[in-house]
Amino acid sequence: MTLGSAALLLLLSAVGIAASRVCLRQKSALGTVCLVVCALAALAAAAYIGLTLFFVAAAANQPPAV
Repeated sequence: MTLGSAALLLLLSAVGIAASRVCLRQKSALGTVCLVVCALAALAAAAYIGLTLFFVAAAANQPPAV
């Protein structure tokens, strides 16, 4: 997965969280399930983005090999 697709997934998850709160007010069980799924997807995407940036920075700041 590229960094751009992870950012898109994070954005879509945030939109899904908002949409599930607005559109599924009457169906509380379904709304809760959608909220949890979108929140887990957002958490996974945020972790992926954070780890990608961490490892790229570590590779860029690596001391020269002797």
